[in-house]
Amino acid sequence: PGKTTSDKFEGSFENEGYTKTEDDDVDTNSQLSDHPGGIEVGDGGPGLVEAVAVDPESDDEYIPAAVEFDPDDKGKSVVYLKDSRTRKYGIAAVCILVALVVGLSVGLTRTNVEVEVTDSPSMTPSAAPTSVLFSEVSNFIITSFEGLMDDMDSLLDDDTSPQAQALDWLFTVDTFFGSDNGRQLLENIDENRLLQRYVLAVFAFATESKFWSFCGFPTDNTGLCLVDLFDPSQGSIIEEVSSHWLSQNDECSWFGVTCFEDGSSKNVQQIFMENNDIAGTFPVEFALLPELALLDIPGNRLSGTLPPEISEFRSLEELRIPNNEMTGELPDELFDLGSLVTLTIGGNDFSGTLSTKIGQLTGLLGLFIFDTLMDGPIPSEIGELRFLSESFLASLS
Repeated sequence: PGKTTSDKFEGSFENEGYTKTEDDDVDTNSQLSDHPGGIEVGDGGPGLVEAVAVDPESDDEYIPAAVEFDPDDKGKSVVYLKDSRTRKYGIAAVCILVALVVGLSVGLTRTNVEVEVTDSPSMTPSAAPTSVLFSEVSNFIITSFEGLMDDMDSLLDDDTSPQAQALDWLFTVDTFFGSDNGRQLLENIDENRLLQRYVLAVFAFATESKFWSFCGFPTDNTGLCLVDLFDPSQGSIIEEVSSHWLSQNDECSWFGVTCFEDGSSKNVQQIFMENNDIAGTFPVEFALLPELALLDIPGNRLSGTLPPEISEFRSLEELRIPNNEMTGELPDELFDLGSLVTLTIGGNDFSGTLSTKIGQLTGLLGLFIFDTLMDGPIPSEIGELRFLSESFLASLS
């Protein structure tokens, strides 16, 4: 108010560092009256203009946007569409772009659906999983156990058996071999590694590892556990980091498990778990660990008999199971273990007599039978153990 249009422009130019001269005096109202579009000065006074109709067929006309004039804006915020044809082309281009984006999105969605249907078989078995892949692994396990446990097919059909629970864990819980673990198991992992992990899982379920004193079941995503072990070389207790059984970590890192690594293969060589409150029967399935040389499970709660399948432990060199709750007579098959170096079975309720077949263990260095229910004479065949250097036969006469 109180300023003409030319006054306002003058202030705007001066703000930009422009100095008005006499030649710069402009009759703004006169210029507006001469505008080719017929814009006229309105009745509201100087500085105001009046909007009039524009011929839509006139392509050369500029159509100013209806905005409030701001002298500080310097014309930067006003956008012009030169003509009606430009506006039409612009709207058409936007519509085409939107159509292309929608079409592309639908195409990608359909592609994803097809991939999921054709390339991702169901890997979530419940009580009775039926996928082809699951059946292949089941058949492989049944075949592997032939001669050791001939009833494996029925055991796998029993959802409560340790064998079925271990297989279900391998498919629905374990991710060690990848998210699509079953398919990668068969394509990227050798069958021995698959069988090894399964066998250890069977032992964990058979002995209810979640009730072990330590490292029996993962408690967090790391799967790690801390244990205090006695180090005889230092004569003190040391803290060791290990992995829980049934964790997603490498089974060779599970507590008490030691593997022999040869190139890309890893085979369990030792299992040592002392005083871990392990309850159950002797782990026959360990016979399927071809490189197992040491089985040392003292001070636990193993029960039942020593099965005749012990003869299948072909690489076993040291069998130490003292101070458990095992019963029955020693099977003759025990003495077929020609590779056995140490046999420690004291502190159990074994009964009967020591077989004369003891003389077959010609590589034996240590024999420890004490605090058992065994009786009878020590067989003379023990004299054939030429390398025997340590023995303790307290319960025999």
